[in-house]
Amino acid sequence: MAILKLKSEDVINEFDCIIIALIIILYIYVVIGINPKDKGKPISVYEFNITQCESYIERQVYKGLIQYGLHPTPQYSVGKYRIDLALPSKMIAIECDGEAYHSSPEQKAHDRKRDRCLKRKGWTVLRFSGSKINRDLSGII
Repeated sequence: MAILKLKSEDVINEFDCIIIALIIILYIYVVIGINPKDKGKPISVYEFNITQCESYIERQVYKGLIQYGLHPTPQYSVGKYRIDLALPSKMIAIECDGEAYHSSPEQKAHDRKRDRCLKRKGWTVLRFSGSKINRDLSGII
């Protein structure tokens, strides 16, 4: 039978536990952005949806559509695909293409295949590059 032998330096004392707890609370409050005072406070649909956008350009387009009275759904699932921003009642899919994930020939071919699949299901697909969104947001909305 093995017996665990602890040295005094292996044991965390009460002060260390308090310091660790404070560091965790500070991390949650500052880095993650959760405020304990907001516990139980409902958030708006806008606040929730904006957190579902996966990139800066998606958030910009989302905000622009909201300003025009439209209410897109971020990360909307259609079959095996997720649409960046969708207007489901109008069956409009809005894709916000950042250069990092949509510039290679393979990625472009995948996007075309995906668009064809969505179109067969009745969706209108609008695809915008990140540079176009950053340069002319009002022009695409």
